[in-house]
Amino acid sequence: MSEEEIIVPEEGQQKIIDEWNSRKENPPSLKELVALAFPHIDEYLQDGRSKYGKAVKKFLTSRDIKAKAAHEQKGREIKLSEEDIKFLENNRYMMNALEMAKVLFKDESLTNLHQEVRVITEYLKSTSPTNAQEEVPQRNSDFEYKVPKTQYAAIQKVNRYVLEGINKDKITTKDKKNIDSLIAYLHTYRFLHQMGSYTNDVDRDLFESSFVRYTHDKSDLTQEEVDQYIVLSSEVVIASNIQRRVEHLQRLLDNAADDSEGRRISMGLVESINTAQNEYHQSVNRQNKLLSDLKEKRSDRLKNQIKENASIINLVQLWKEEESRQKLIKLAELRKKSIKDEVEKLSTMDEVKARIMGITEDEVLNG
Repeated sequence: MSEEEIIVPEEGQQKIIDEWNSRKENPPSLKELVALAFPHIDEYLQDGRSKYGKAVKKFLTSRDIKAKAAHEQKGREIKLSEEDIKFLENNRYMMNALEMAKVLFKDESLTNLHQEVRVITEYLKSTSPTNAQEEVPQRNSDFEYKVPKTQYAAIQKVNRYVLEGINKDKITTKDKKNIDSLIAYLHTYRFLHQMGSYTNDVDRDLFESSFVRYTHDKSDLTQEEVDQYIVLSSEVVIASNIQRRVEHLQRLLDNAADDSEGRRISMGLVESINTAQNEYHQSVNRQNKLLSDLKEKRSDRLKNQIKENASIINLVQLWKEEESRQKLIKLAELRKKSIKDEVEKLSTMDEVKARIMGITEDEVLNG
């Protein structure tokens, strides 16, 4: 379909007019109007330079309306009340700025471009956390992750997270090899960087436990695979945080009032819950795919190693068989030489003695 054929549908035209009339003091941006007129297109197509943006511009021109780009808008002044700030502080760990804006301003049509959302975003950026959430205990900023440097310390780490870990009194050569590899994995820069990116004990412990459980019994990982296991473990943390967020939003929804205003709040919360649940399922799917790829890749590598080892074993076996054959030949030759020596001794006897024996040298040696 060409750009000339794109027109704003009647329903979209009405939405544009209604939005424009309701926000005369702070008119909506062109991008907002495109999103209203064509709600099902991708975000990158909401730009004024796209065929959809040009269609909206054409419609606005026909109504003598001039919309500004998002960066040209002059934000209207929005002040947060003490009650609003208290709500932000109580929910800043579980909800993003857009979700909180929809609840505070009772408008589920808000987007990240609206001034209400921008005000909340600026507040969250400019203020330090004052009410640490009970579910996510904070740790001092001077905390430094202590990487195990000895086998004993690494075994303690494994036994903390793995149900049937390693018996330090019955440690095998294979266990020692796995532990030494785990210590090396935990010393990689990317692992330490990821650990340092978490601001609370819960996320750190969850990330560390996931990584240790995945890698403590694999001494043959490549550096690429170690990086992928770090990504996999971080996805576990992401999924956990999303799930915690869904539970928090659900509690807010359960506590919402039953009046008309409460129903509007509920609609915004339901939308936020659905979005968060989709994010959770996407994270779980990424985990499953990554774990499957890692298992398949390692399985293929181990199969190739087994084939290579089998070839070496066959060569060794053939060499041993050849060696045994040569030994038998040598023993036969020695035995034949020994018999020949005895026959030569007989040949030195008188011919009569030889005839009495009734044999010749050739008969002795060759039958």
